[in-house]
Amino acid sequence: MLLSGIASAFDQEATYLVLNHFDKPLAGIDRSLIDNFNNSTFNFDSSVDALFEDIDDHDNPASKYMDDIKDLGRTHNVNFVLLNRIQHSGDRLIMEGLLFNTRSGGLIHRRKINLKNYNNGLVNELSLWVGKTKNQVQKGWEKEREAILFLNPEEISYDKTPIGAALRSLAVPGWGQAYSGNTLSAGLWAAIELSLSLAFISSYNNYDSSAKSYLENIKLYDATDDEKEIADYRDSAEKDWDDHVLYSKLAITLAGTTLTGWVSNSIHAWIFGPRPYTNIYQKGMPHSTLPKG
Repeated sequence: MLLSGIASAFDQEATYLVLNHFDKPLAGIDRSLIDNFNNSTFNFDSSVDALFEDIDDHDNPASKYMDDIKDLGRTHNVNFVLLNRIQHSGDRLIMEGLLFNTRSGGLIHRRKINLKNYNNGLVNELSLWVGKTKNQVQKGWEKEREAILFLNPEEISYDKTPIGAALRSLAVPGWGQAYSGNTLSAGLWAAIELSLSLAFISSYNNYDSSAKSYLENIKLYDATDDEKEIADYRDSAEKDWDDHVLYSKLAITLAGTTLTGWVSNSIHAWIFGPRPYTNIYQKGMPHSTLPKG
């Protein structure tokens, strides 16, 4: 209903003031809007730069600038004020649009998007924004945006997957995290599992040595009649027995901890493994033809 009301107002040979604030110059955008919407009259004024800067700092932003919007309407003799802001962030565009009615001074419509910067994307997105407001969207503009998206993302094969990360970490702790680009957690998992494995090996070797020493001392104890040797062998055998019990329990505990950590490391690699982005863009996108502007 809102868009229909806007569209009907625009259909009455609407005029509006366009305030474009871009972080990079965009040649030909004024001409593009005029050519794409030749049933409307546009005025452009880049000097109004302080207005709306703190619009989000107010509880009721729509009413903050009502008087200013009415003044702009009277000054430029327009029905609407359209503010467009564009910022580049790497290979992405952050675009914001605000549409005001100069008669009431109220905010009619607001849009803010963050999207991939595709071929002629700035002009195309501005055309889409104004076109949706006026209910005059051309199919070519929508197809241009769709050209960067896979229509069937479920059919895409990915070079890296969570299961690939999990299997690698199951083979070598930390490998799956490194495969996913998480070098810090890869190093931590590798260090933890290495420490646990070395501790288990050490405990098992001590257990094995204690058990063998116990058997040897029992054998020597049974083979001698010397009272002093009997006492020494008995004491040594008892100590070996206690040591073998201690190291046996420690080795079992460390083995369980190491195994649990190994499996947990694999699960962690799967949970934080590589996954597709929400928006998936085609490589080598063909440059499709846009309508004029």
